[in-house]
Amino acid sequence: MKKFTNKFLLTSVILVVLGVFSNIADAEAYAAPPSIDPGYAARYVSQTIPDPIVVEAGRTKTVVISFKNVGKYTWDETSTRYISAYTREPKFRHSEFMGANWLEPRQTAKIKGIVKPGEIGELEIQVKAPLETGRYVEFFHLVADGYTWVEGGGFYLVFNVIEATAATETEQIKTENLIAEKDKINNKAKLALLSTKEVSAAGGQQVKVVAAFKNDGEKIWDGYSFTTGNNSALAAVTEKLTFADSSWRDGQSVLAGNKQVAPGEYLREVFYFRTPVKKGNYTASFKLRVAGEFVDGGEIEIPVTVTSDAPDHYQVPEFSNTTEVAKAKEPRLSKEPRIRVGLWKPEDPVLMRSIEDDYYVYAGSELKGVLKSPNLGTLSYENGKYKFVSKDVSFSSDQYIRLSPVHDEHAVFVLINLTRKIAWKGAINFNKYRGAMEYRYTQDGSTLYVINDLLFEDYVAGIAETSNYAHIEYIKALLTAARTYAYYVKEYSGKHDARNFDVVGHTGDQLYLGVISEEDLPNVKRAAEATAGYMVTYDTDNNPDTESDVVITPYYGNSDGRTRSWTEVWGGTPKPWLVSVKAEYDYGRAMFGHGVGISQRDAAYRAEEEELDWQGLLKYYYTGVEVERVY
Repeated sequence: MKKFTNKFLLTSVILVVLGVFSNIADAEAYAAPPSIDPGYAARYVSQTIPDPIVVEAGRTKTVVISFKNVGKYTWDETSTRYISAYTREPKFRHSEFMGANWLEPRQTAKIKGIVKPGEIGELEIQVKAPLETGRYVEFFHLVADGYTWVEGGGFYLVFNVIEATAATETEQIKTENLIAEKDKINNKAKLALLSTKEVSAAGGQQVKVVAAFKNDGEKIWDGYSFTTGNNSALAAVTEKLTFADSSWRDGQSVLAGNKQVAPGEYLREVFYFRTPVKKGNYTASFKLRVAGEFVDGGEIEIPVTVTSDAPDHYQVPEFSNTTEVAKAKEPRLSKEPRIRVGLWKPEDPVLMRSIEDDYYVYAGSELKGVLKSPNLGTLSYENGKYKFVSKDVSFSSDQYIRLSPVHDEHAVFVLINLTRKIAWKGAINFNKYRGAMEYRYTQDGSTLYVINDLLFEDYVAGIAETSNYAHIEYIKALLTAARTYAYYVKEYSGKHDARNFDVVGHTGDQLYLGVISEEDLPNVKRAAEATAGYMVTYDTDNNPDTESDVVITPYYGNSDGRTRSWTEVWGGTPKPWLVSVKAEYDYGRAMFGHGVGISQRDAAYRAEEEELDWQGLLKYYYTGVEVERVY
């Protein structure tokens, strides 16, 4: 099993893919109500003993796990909403590893002290190994007691329980105390000053930052450097994304110094960065390094809003030691395609209202009039006739009804009497969509559908196959796979031709929830914008002189340690981009899904652990492919 250095159980996997935590606060919950307050949020930082934790049978050990408070509420061990961890998988079970400082067999000790937003808290877990040797995995999740689960607070510990030796318990405790003391002598920092908390400026603008860190550890810092985080930004990939300023040493290294900073002393530095060239929302991330290693607590994150594109004359800084980014190929499509989504099978008349634009109303291809916003239109089918009724236009016809925005292709309409709720989303009703709609029977006359006809990127932005809190590179990879899958099904499968649409709006193809999902999952929408037009392609004819083909890109919840090939699951002709690859982060789990293509759980971990970008993730799971801008 691969060692896991980051214990973060990604919310996308927890809430959407696996279903293990899909009802994360159900009737079993001892400590949390049936909702999640995002004001309580954590990010894993480190643990004192790396996995696997080797412990002798029947003996004890202590591991301290550090979490950064990335929410808006302070963690206070004296509060009734103190932070501790409960066992998971299955949740609230009694753990065989319960130690002396646990509050009860299903609940660890509290995170000590007062931990304000942005600060690091420590969860000390004393464990006592069972008598049976072997490899164990213990899953936990942080809780604000009696109130809510903590976003990002999932983690696990891997134990290797070995035969006990003749050493006495006293000797063991002495050894552990020595190890614990040694582990305390780490490079640690505390951010004491940050002159620039957020930025709003046009693209390409220089930003000055004054930052000071306190040496909060027990070692002298003998030299240091600042680097930029390369996975923290959301941006259009059509341009080279960089925060680099010409003052930097290279595209990633901001500065370096040789000052000595003793424990308790302060390091103060001034540096500059540039806002990205394209309008949008970003996060500029910088990290302090000492002796070549990142320092705990040495992170800076600055939200950046680029209000307008950089002027045409602006040149992104280039460095002689930075790999030149190849120019993107010209897109093969001249404009963004549309997609037709089978949305709803209504049993009663449909009530439709536009909330952003007037809508043309058609009977088949014949224009019947204009429905003025925000007037209500009623669509029904009676005695072999389609009927449309509104204060602006009314008619009956043998032809299906189509409503299309007059001015704005992205306009939003609401289906007043559609109730579309998703179990893990609670009371949210997903009844708002963009673009055009049709009300028509299938070609065999068996089923009446409401069809959403919209631009492809509006469709991708409304896909709800992950959460808002997963690693952004993973979200980008998943949405590119989803875009590719939908385009392939639309163009090459004929799967739904008899039903007059391209894909269904549920998990028969992909879960598409429209405008309210865009609002619920803003990072998913941003990731869609960042990868707009990009799809997975493969040279199916093995001829580099011909254009590669857009190929089918399945994905699923999680594997059992490896993905499956196309033929292994579905037989037929082999698809050389869909072959088995290792999925180490799924090791020890039961398969959830068909097993072909991207394992969402493994990919989420891989983005976090290995810092692969979205294209690297796609090329890992889909062998031999390229990622090309198709439109």
